[in-house]
Amino acid sequence: MRAMTGHAVNQYLHLSHNLTTPVVNLNPYGYNYMQGSFPIERVCSLSLMQTKIRTPLAIEKWSPLELSLFETSMSLYGKQFNLVSKSVKTKTVREVIELYYLWKKSDHYKSWKRGFECLIDAEEDVGGLEGDNSGEVI
Repeated sequence: MRAMTGHAVNQYLHLSHNLTTPVVNLNPYGYNYMQGSFPIERVCSLSLMQTKIRTPLAIEKWSPLELSLFETSMSLYGKQFNLVSKSVKTKTVREVIELYYLWKKSDHYKSWKRGFECLIDAEEDVGGLEGDNSGEVI
């Protein structure tokens, strides 16, 4: 009985390996398409990674519109994830939090943060200029 189970497991592993890994045939000149010498072949190899077996990342579940709403909401509400979730409307608080921690590690976040800090500095400078006049007419 145990030998049959082991044999069935080996068959299943062999079948799943054949389904997910393409057969590499070298032509007479030794060319291997898995090296991706041509761009179209790299795309075909990449499509193997985009099968239903792989679970999508949190950021892949968001549309560009939802990402834009997320960033706008983050600038308005900060880390109040429930308000961000209400603003996006199609995502739960959990999904917003997952995206936030992935987004915070990205280079895009760093550039977004720099732009956001520039806006805050500009607003402070404008406020400082208005306060310097103190009602005097020049």
